[in-house]
Amino acid sequence: MSKSLSLSNVDPSTVEFGQSLPPHGPHTITVHMTGWETVERFRDDPRSLVPHFKSIYPRFSPFGPSAMLCGSVAQKIKLPQGYGCVLFVSRDAWASNSSHAVSQFRKEERLDAEELRYYVVEVNGIRLYVVGFPQAKARAAIFQWQHGGLGFSTRMAEALLPHVDSLVNVGEFSGGVGAPEPTFLPEGESHGAIRARIAGLVMRACAKEYEESVEAEDVFLYQTGMAAITRLHEAIAVIRPGPTVVFGAVFHSTYHLFEESEGGIKHYGMAGESDVDDFEKYLEGGGKCGYVFTEFPSNPILVSVNLMRLRKLADKYGFFLVVDDTCASFANIDVLGAADVVVTSLTKAFSGYADLMAGSLVLNPNSTRAYPTLKQAVSSRFHNELFEADAVHLLSNSNDYLARCVIHNRNASALAGYFHDLVQDPDSPVTKVWYPPYSPGSGNLEAFLRKPTEDYPTPGYGCLLSVEFETMEQTTAFYDALNFFKGPHLGAHLTLCMPYNFMIYGKENPEYHEKYGLTPQQIRISVGLEDQGVLLGRCKVALSKVAKTA
Repeated sequence: MSKSLSLSNVDPSTVEFGQSLPPHGPHTITVHMTGWETVERFRDDPRSLVPHFKSIYPRFSPFGPSAMLCGSVAQKIKLPQGYGCVLFVSRDAWASNSSHAVSQFRKEERLDAEELRYYVVEVNGIRLYVVGFPQAKARAAIFQWQHGGLGFSTRMAEALLPHVDSLVNVGEFSGGVGAPEPTFLPEGESHGAIRARIAGLVMRACAKEYEESVEAEDVFLYQTGMAAITRLHEAIAVIRPGPTVVFGAVFHSTYHLFEESEGGIKHYGMAGESDVDDFEKYLEGGGKCGYVFTEFPSNPILVSVNLMRLRKLADKYGFFLVVDDTCASFANIDVLGAADVVVTSLTKAFSGYADLMAGSLVLNPNSTRAYPTLKQAVSSRFHNELFEADAVHLLSNSNDYLARCVIHNRNASALAGYFHDLVQDPDSPVTKVWYPPYSPGSGNLEAFLRKPTEDYPTPGYGCLLSVEFETMEQTTAFYDALNFFKGPHLGAHLTLCMPYNFMIYGKENPEYHEKYGLTPQQIRISVGLEDQGVLLGRCKVALSKVAKTA
């Protein structure tokens, strides 16, 4: 029996609320949030739901083995009553996490600096940097875990938990000053093998010929995709300070990171030609830019900016161009013809089985101006924080990466075509589908598609699409009736859906984000490896129930 056929037999309606995609286990990163009411409750009061979850996206907060390790350390160092803690492998996370915790962006949950406590402990030879905080303000105190992605994995927690009884309390450090140097984490053979694999994939069937090839030493691995972005941002801020200029929709943690950074964010949401025109005028007028960041194409509406225009502006004005290729993935698109740096969340399609987190930076040796500067800046700050067991598992998961991406492309294209046909029907509740070639700027992707090969005959646009409805009533009816797994994540082996914009931006300046396309009437779908006919059939059944509510 083929993998797609066996996965097609998995019935999401039989999986209980709060569980992960099957197979279940201690390292899963998804949560099944059945029903619109659950989504709304999670958006408004996540702490009321998390205790009922059996799995969750690990960056949201320490969970499972990670939460157990944090709790055990809190007991060992005798934190004040009512305090919790979060742990980091890197000492510099203290200062950056503290600046976010006391920031006005935390609003009513904002902490006073005096409320934060700093300790160093050692567990089984690994030095951990502890931030203690009042439990009532936990959400405000863990920015660099939740948005910066600088926490540790459940596999690392699982490995350290048996050694907590022999924990060494190095001491408390008032204000986070005077702590000893980090030990960081050792690398294994799998780290080198992953870097070599990514370098090979980035140079596979390129859209054009390059003078220089990406080598393994141009690839940097991190514990999460957001950690890759955070560490790159920190490196560039030192060598070229200024606002981060963002084109198009970006992952909400990326947006928050840039928004709260010293240089701030300058956002061109539509990412069309007029936005690039405005940016050019801004530069001509003396406007500052540390670097440009864009998702190509963007999550969740698959819009793509004119990268070559941005490349020309980067060459003229000296800023760096950073491209996040996570949505379409480097199986499909080759952005070395434009990008100085390629950022990828390896958690998604590269890993593919929703049971670990990791991220990568690829420095482009063909960017002759930027490459030496960025190589020195990134490598001088780099220390390994990707736990060895995660690297071993990631290497294994990614063995069938290309084969899975072929299926993702095929399934997403089929669903997008189906919904696009419905858009043409005046009686259909579907008003728009966001996926190339239907999303704005899709023509900008064409020049960056990899060349077809025998084992990858049809490069495409990845696993993610969004479907938009006329009314909120239709949107909620479709979501409730759709027999897919429900919750965050993309690039997995099984299909997931979620009202991304409603959940993420529904209470965070929704009017602003609606202006460039992130409407609450959209359902984001990340296709899996199931049979195409099964996915289409489930969508048709759900739409038939929407029609009955109209």
